[in-house]
Amino acid sequence: MTTPGEGWKTPELRAAEAQVDARFKQAQDLANRLRDTPLPPVPPVDFAAIARQVERAAQERDAPEQLKALKRKVDAGEFTWEDVVSGKAAQDPDVQAMQQENVNKMKQAFQMLREGMAADEIMAAQDPRRHRDDGDENPPDVFTEDKW
Repeated sequence: MTTPGEGWKTPELRAAEAQVDARFKQAQDLANRLRDTPLPPVPPVDFAAIARQVERAAQERDAPEQLKALKRKVDAGEFTWEDVVSGKAAQDPDVQAMQQENVNKMKQAFQMLREGMAADEIMAAQDPRRHRDDGDENPPDVFTEDKW
C-alpha cells in the first residue's frame, strides 16, 4: 500500500492500514454473499387478530393507563384498534406513549436476561398479578364475599 509521499508512515500505521483493508474486503465479501442469499418470504401479519387481543386487554379493569387512553380514543372513533397495531395511528401521542412503555419493558427484560433471570421470573417481575400466591385473581384491594 506504499505510494509516493507516504514515507512518513510508521510500520505500525502501515500494519493498521493493512488490517483495515483486510476487514473492509471481508465486509464487502460478506455483503456480496448476503445480497445473493434469498430470504424466506415474510408471512402476512394478522393485524385484526392482534387488534382483538389489544382490545380485550384494554377492557381489563387493571389495564395500563396508556392503554385506557387509547381505548377512549378508539371508543370516540378517532381510530381503530387495527390502526393502532398496524402503525396507521403511530403519530398519535397516546400511541407513542404506549409504544415507549413497551420499549421500556423490553429494555428492562433484556437487562434481566443479561443478569441471568429466567423468562418466567422476568414475566412475574413485570406483571405483579402473575406472582400473587393467594389464589385470588382479583387485586388485593378488591373485596369479594370470599374475602370477608
